[in-house]
Amino acid sequence: MKKLFTLLMVAALAVGCCSACRMRVKNAKPLEGTVWHLVKMGGESLTLPADSFNIILNENGLGGRGACNSLLGQYATGEKMALQFSALGSTKMLCPENEPLEMKMLQVLSETTHYDIDYDMLMLMKNGTILAVFKAQAQ
Repeated sequence: MKKLFTLLMVAALAVGCCSACRMRVKNAKPLEGTVWHLVKMGGESLTLPADSFNIILNENGLGGRGACNSLLGQYATGEKMALQFSALGSTKMLCPENEPLEMKMLQVLSETTHYDIDYDMLMLMKNGTILAVFKAQAQ
């Protein structure tokens, strides 16, 4: 009787998890048109001001903001969540405190080969390794 109860509980949990997973996928934020805020890079969690280290992808390309510079570029998507950024650039204002982080963010964008979205989290990857994680900002 205990074994049957245990099996039923495991089955119920599995069904519940699958349902929750489907809801996360169904309610996932779109890649394009969402303001994505950098929260993790190189395995390190970051706490950054909401008005900096953001990107947005739309029909005009990539836009965004680093520490104090505006970011711009182009991107292309493909099969199996392929994503590549190109023609990346930024304005050249001095922002010494976070300039290395801004440069690293541009480097991560240029190295990106794929992406994945889990509800409100965008993961930029290079050949399966997560380079950076962005969180969708409320609009």
